[in-house]
Amino acid sequence: MGRAYLAWRVAHERHRVQVLQRRGVPHAWRREALVVAAVQWDMRPVGSVSDWTARLVLQCDQATRAGAALIVFPEYVGLSLLGLLSEHRILRRASAGQLSPTEVGTRLKAWAPTLVPLYRTVFSRLAAAYGVTVVAGSTLVQQAGHLQNLAHVFAPDGRLVATQPKLHLLATEASWGVVPGTSLAPIAGPLPVQPVVCYDASFFETYRMARVNGAELVAVPIADPEPDYGEAKARRGAWARTQESGLVSVVGAGTGELYGITFTGKAAVYAPLAESPARDGVLAESPHPDGEGVVVATIDLDRLQAYRQQLPTPRADRVASWLAPRYRALGRLMEDERAGPPPAGL
Repeated sequence: MGRAYLAWRVAHERHRVQVLQRRGVPHAWRREALVVAAVQWDMRPVGSVSDWTARLVLQCDQATRAGAALIVFPEYVGLSLLGLLSEHRILRRASAGQLSPTEVGTRLKAWAPTLVPLYRTVFSRLAAAYGVTVVAGSTLVQQAGHLQNLAHVFAPDGRLVATQPKLHLLATEASWGVVPGTSLAPIAGPLPVQPVVCYDASFFETYRMARVNGAELVAVPIADPEPDYGEAKARRGAWARTQESGLVSVVGAGTGELYGITFTGKAAVYAPLAESPARDGVLAESPHPDGEGVVVATIDLDRLQAYRQQLPTPRADRVASWLAPRYRALGRLMEDERAGPPPAGL
């Protein structure tokens, strides 16, 4: 299916979301009682735009009925749209080892310009329809000739207010030619939320930079390619970083199978041990590491701010003068590796 057909499908689907816009269900939020929602999503390819949109609407309905002012979707939620392309059968060959990672990356780069506008249009209209901040998980985007795994944040009026590339890649992503980001984007929109993508939450530096950025919430879209879910592995990322930083993590999780890769994970909201009712650091968590659903939690940002004042405060000057430059240097190193060795004689 070409771009013209997909453009027609997007126009056809706008009516559904515009009806929601006219209905208007904005959710006001208060610092002492902020309701957040994390989505668990089946990664399976969709056969139509209507299927994808209907599933997103269902998740938003559940979240906003519970009063959520923030909804976090999982990593690679946009890759379900590959099912719209007649060529998507090619990716099945990749799962059987009949297509090299480089060939997969070439096709993903070619398809991104067609699918990303659809992804952005639908999520923008959903954010405006429900009057909430939406972290639309992430999708692969072609940036300056390279692929990036890019998280998107939409404000309650539907504006795209922030994008955040994944900083730490998995080996599979690197083999596709995905390029890592080199810094955290400034916080934008009405909520103090910093998006970080999946593996980024495994590193203390990410949360340290987020806290210096002024974040009080960290949105973590994940899609863990792990067929056997393990509680210990799950706790090594956002849950552990939450305990160190005092920031709340809202984790949207991708599950199921996408072209031979099996994903497991639990949508969750994590808080510091002392600020969770069961003293386990969990405000809400899906009961199962597969399937779809929404988990919701209420957060007192003022109480958490008071809690963080008891913790060591990251030094902004150290982050600016030492940590951030090293991330930028890593990005330059990756660029040099992609360019290959210098010509002989240099």
